[in-house]
Amino acid sequence: PAELDAWAKQLERKERELATISAFYKEQLETLEKKNLDNYKQTTEQYAQAQTKAESHIRPRHTTAICTELQGQVFKCYRDNPQQTLACSSLARQYMNCIQQAKQGSSVNHG
Repeated sequence: PAELDAWAKQLERKERELATISAFYKEQLETLEKKNLDNYKQTTEQYAQAQTKAESHIRPRHTTAICTELQGQVFKCYRDNPQQTLACSSLARQYMNCIQQAKQGSSVNHG
């Protein structure tokens, strides 16, 4: 029984040590989580500010769709002829030529 009492006291002492250590690490974890949340909020705010600043310096680029009719015809041809894609090659070539001409016209106007 004396040995059991000594062993029980030693176990109680170890349990108190573990409880103290556990409380310490729990407190440390809460501190780190709070710092992490603060950093996240700060970073999010800085990102939003940088985004707003960047957007104010960048001119929006307005684009217009080109060759849409040919594009629709090419898509329809491929849908209608899934096993015979070569049947659409003429339309696809016309579409590519239309795109190329639009690119050349764009570089002449803006380049």
